Amino acid sequence: MKQLETFIEKIENFDTLTSSSQIDFFAYFLLIKQKNDGFLAKEISECFDTLHLPPYSNIPSYLSSKSKGKNKKYIKKNGNRYYIERTFKQNIDEQIGIPTLPSNVHSDFFPIELLDNTRGYLKTIANQALASYNKGVYDGCSVLTRKLIEILIIECFEKHGNDNLIRNFDGTFYFLSNLITELLKGPSWNIGRNAKNSLPKIKNIGDKSAHNRRYITRKNDLDGIKEDVRTVIEELIHLIDYPNWKY
Repeated sequence: MKQLETFIEKIENFDTLTSSSQIDFFAYFLLIKQKNDGFLAKEISECFDTLHLPPYSNIPSYLSSKSKGKNKKYIKKNGNRYYIERTFKQNIDEQIGIPTLPSNVHSDFFPIELLDNTRGYLKTIANQALASYNKGVYDGCSVLTRKLIEILIIECFEKHGNDNLIRNFDGTFYFLSNLITELLKGPSWNIGRNAKNSLPKIKNIGDKSAHNRRYITRKNDLDGIKEDVRTVIEELIHLIDYPNWKY
């Protein structure tokens, strides 16, 4: 797994760490870098195997023991799935040089509360987009917002069991232009008129920010699509209905 190899290269003296410390970084990789919704003990074991490292003797026991007490590292829920405790995650962020964002970045670009009761990785992307807007990194905000919309469209199809409609022959998902085309056909839903009009505007700025080397996104560009972004995010989240989506 190339991504795992690339990730551990950022960790000083990773190969000489204790296997228990390596577990902690593997957990971070699976949750934060791979954006998994929780991880299983066997997935930690697979990380050891992938890197040809001697594994911890009893990974389930370690995870269970670190899910209890005052200084716990993990939270266990949904059966046997584990999640990193917030304070411990921030500790790892600092170790690998990732700046810590507030859990709710407030901005007048769009309300972060729209992402409440969705998925952690969606809120992370939204936080990054809003932090970029607040700091004047407008190209970054535009690209991250485009990414957020793209994920929401994909998950709308997945929620309704129609994701086969947005996959290429090799199983990869369509690019955003084709995702929007399929979304507007509405196999299981009706998209509101305002959202229909807003999607091309968001895509246009996101595309230019990401792919046009001479285009620099400015605050006025983003301010001009604030209502469009909010409209589309709210529409898609409503269609997905995350609280009632078990996957």
